[in-house]
Amino acid sequence: MRDFDTVRQFLTGSGIFAFFDAPWAPIFLAIIFLLHPMLGFIALAGGGVLLALAFANNAVTRKPLEAAGRISSALSGAIDSSMRNAEVIEAMGMFQNFRHRWAARQGDVLRLQAQAADRAGVIMGLTKYTRLLLQTAMLGGGAWLAIHEQMSAGCIIASSVLMGRALAPVEQAIGIWKQFLGARVAYRRLNGLLAATTGAAGRSNPPRPAGAISADGIRATPPGRATPSLSDLTFELGSGQVLGIIGPSGAGKSTLARLLVGAWRPDAGTVRFDGSDIQSWDAEARGTFVGYLPQDVELFDSTIAENIARFGTLDGEAIVAAARRADVHELILRLPQGYDTSIGRGGSALSGGQRQRIGLARAVFGNPAIVVLDEPNSNLDDDGEAALVHAVSQMKATGTTVVIISHRPSILSATDQIMVLEAGRIRLIGDRAEVLAAVTRSVITAGERAADQPTGNQIDPARQNAAATRDRLASGPGHFEQQAV
Repeated sequence: MRDFDTVRQFLTGSGIFAFFDAPWAPIFLAIIFLLHPMLGFIALAGGGVLLALAFANNAVTRKPLEAAGRISSALSGAIDSSMRNAEVIEAMGMFQNFRHRWAARQGDVLRLQAQAADRAGVIMGLTKYTRLLLQTAMLGGGAWLAIHEQMSAGCIIASSVLMGRALAPVEQAIGIWKQFLGARVAYRRLNGLLAATTGAAGRSNPPRPAGAISADGIRATPPGRATPSLSDLTFELGSGQVLGIIGPSGAGKSTLARLLVGAWRPDAGTVRFDGSDIQSWDAEARGTFVGYLPQDVELFDSTIAENIARFGTLDGEAIVAAARRADVHELILRLPQGYDTSIGRGGSALSGGQRQRIGLARAVFGNPAIVVLDEPNSNLDDDGEAALVHAVSQMKATGTTVVIISHRPSILSATDQIMVLEAGRIRLIGDRAEVLAAVTRSVITAGERAADQPTGNQIDPARQNAAATRDRLASGPGHFEQQAV
């Protein structure tokens, strides 16, 4: 929005008129040549000098102003992040550290802007000097021609006025160059953002999918990283199935979630719903059949009903149905104003578990065909987790395709298949019982290898763990489902 305001202010300011006046400059120069060629060459030479100064102004101010713009944009993002995490900053006494960090970076912005302003000031001084020199040369040349009876006194005044009008756009451009560069940088950022999210005006969207998901050789690199977090991922998930995705931190699970809902685009490969590339749908159409609960749940400053309805039409029956489907209806009714309860900025009026459960209701609003849940139980207590498992079971019973990313094993009991991600690649994928058994064997093998290491006279904890794991496996896979991940 800051970039949008920068472009809008430039386009609605007085500086834009320099560009409107520029096409008239050649006409004014031509009239001066008609009055007398010598005066025309004086004006043309002066215009060339002023144009050279304009290019020099661009050369000496562009880099510091662009650098200042990048730092300022990053500072804005940092301030927004600090506001969202104000409680953490206050609780751990980080305010002074953040203030010093902000002051240092803001100092860099001011230093770069001052550097550009100083350089522009020198160019502006030279411009004014050149402008006065040209005015003097034009009047002197006109007077010399008048003395020799080659032009009248009126032509002297006319040529001086015409030269001023011809060179005014160049002088104005130098004066507004800082604003112009800022607007140009902002426009490029906006244009890049719009190009990355071009969708689809007038596009013919494919029909609503039944829920089958396939990924073919996808590779993805998160913003700010040089190496991909996912490489050569290929898998298929049938309509109405529930897939659990597990793996260590940094394995690429959340990146995969963002790809599956179309929030990010892969560097290579394709994600498909019922055989159609998910980018075939525009975002508005795709949102009618996709539900998404991100790892960091963001609710918006409004009522619970509006958040669940995704700020669309407030259909009471559909909102309540989504809340019941997420097993959060009773929780909402216990709030002071029920569905009309205002949740504050970022859902600050709710606990982390409440935000997560209401986020789940928003994800299942409108009976989507595909639902992706990223760590849906990270903030839930036992009752909330039981409600989540019940909600997933209901979605499965109604034929909704569900993808669940979790570090906690309790939710895996509702899955049909499990995918194990490691270092951005699929290590295992298949039937839940088979994958859990394979994970169990790897745990036992790792424990036995550690147990083989000499440990002196003490009982080796690794050998104890391996033996305990072997005993649990012998007691049946159902017991291990709560321990494997």
